[in-house]
Amino acid sequence: MATTPATVVSRTERECVRAAGLLALGAAGVAVFLWAGSFPGWPLTAGVIFSVLVIAGVLLTSGVVPPAPARLLRPLGVVAAFVVVVAGGVLVEGSAGGALQARFTASRPAFDSVVATSEPVPVEVADHWLPFPGACPTQLGSYRISECRAFTGGFMFLQDRDAWGDDAGFAYAPHGLPTTEDGAQALPASGFRHLAGPWYAWSCGC
Repeated sequence: MATTPATVVSRTERECVRAAGLLALGAAGVAVFLWAGSFPGWPLTAGVIFSVLVIAGVLLTSGVVPPAPARLLRPLGVVAAFVVVVAGGVLVEGSAGGALQARFTASRPAFDSVVATSEPVPVEVADHWLPFPGACPTQLGSYRISECRAFTGGFMFLQDRDAWGDDAGFAYAPHGLPTTEDGAQALPASGFRHLAGPWYAWSCGC
C-alpha cells in the first residue's frame, strides 16, 4: 500500500497522541509519588498503580514504527516521561517528607482530639505492644486508621493502607521518644520522623 501525504499526517497525529500519552503517564507517576509520600509508609496500592502505569507505557511504545518524520516522536515521548518521573521522584525524595508534613498538618486537629480524650500514655516498660486506653477511630483527618496501640511512653496509630514491607503509622510521644535504655527491647525504638510537637511518623520493616 502506497504511503500518501494524508497517511503520513495521520500517522504523525497518532504518534503525537502516543507521545502526549507517555508524558501524561510520567505526570501520573509523579502524582503517585506525591500521594505515596504523604503516608508514613509507602502504601502497597502505590506499587500496584505504578506497575499499571509502566504496563500502559509499554503498550504505548509498542506497535508498528511509523515513517519519518514521525519516527522520533515515540522515543522523545519516552525520554520526556522518564525525565518527568525521575525529576518528580527526586523532588519528592528531596522534600524531606514535605507531602507527609503537609497532609499531617491538615489532619493534626483530629489526632490531637483523640489523644486528649484517651487515658495517659503508659509508663510501664514493656517489650511488646500494649492496649490502647481509649476508643480507636477508623479515620483521623484524611487518614484511615487500621489499629491503635500503646507502647512505653506513647501511642501508635497504624495506617489503614498496608505499607510496602513495613508496619507504619503515627506515634504520639508527649514525653519524648523511647530509647533502648527504657528497657530491654522496648517497642518501638527506631524508625521515627518528627512531624510536629509530640507527633512522629513511624515505619519499621518488621
